[in-house]
Amino acid sequence: MSRDTPPPSGGITRTATGLIEQITESALDDDYYVFRGTQPRRTWRAGVIVGIVVALLALFVTMAAVQTRDDRPATELERRTLAADIESRQKTLDERRATAASLNAQVQAMRQSNDERGDRPAGLGVLAAAEAARGPGIVITADDSRDGADETDDGRITDRDLQILVNGLWYAGAEAVAVNENRIGSLSAIRTAADAITVNYRSISPPYTVVALGDTEALLTRFAQNPAGSYWEKRRESAGVKFDVTPSSDGSVPAVPAKRLELNHATNLEEGR
Repeated sequence: MSRDTPPPSGGITRTATGLIEQITESALDDDYYVFRGTQPRRTWRAGVIVGIVVALLALFVTMAAVQTRDDRPATELERRTLAADIESRQKTLDERRATAASLNAQVQAMRQSNDERGDRPAGLGVLAAAEAARGPGIVITADDSRDGADETDDGRITDRDLQILVNGLWYAGAEAVAVNENRIGSLSAIRTAADAITVNYRSISPPYTVVALGDTEALLTRFAQNPAGSYWEKRRESAGVKFDVTPSSDGSVPAVPAKRLELNHATNLEEGR
């Protein structure tokens, strides 16, 4: 039986050396060299740019801090000026309020003095309905129709009918008007309460007698020509209500109740403080 001949020692050494070199050369993956080759190389220019940006940012922050410090006195001055302006305006407002209160007190004193002396222009009391009046004019008599109790009540005179009548007389030039001896003033009201018509909150019932003082001929003509006259003419023809107009040479009307002459106002609460 023959023995195998061992390989020479020099061949083993060369084989081991080649294997070590191969392992050394392929220790890193090929992708590492590819990735490393694609990365940009940093230069001194990049460092300079970064330094400039940092310096600019520091400069801007410093400028902002200095500007804020410099603006603080101006802001404080503006605040003080605004506070002083507000205080001045408040003082002016208080002075004007005091002046208004003083003038109001003077007006009230003058009104009271005039009321005590009774000084008023001639005829003003008549025009304001504060005094009774007498003179020429017309007298109108209005009443429900005989069929006024029908289902529709068209033949029944309402507060609206009397309102239209009185407004038509004012439009025709009446100087004083009274309904069933109730004088009509600027604060008078003609309205229905329950089943009755009221004038100055006094109930009245038909027939309704309306006295208007003024120029008789002018009242007759102008009332017949204005919308109120046309309205009442249609009421008489369609519903059969009674409506008679007669001239008068000596009519009379009473004064308006005192409560219907007073106008109440709201009270300023600050005046009592």
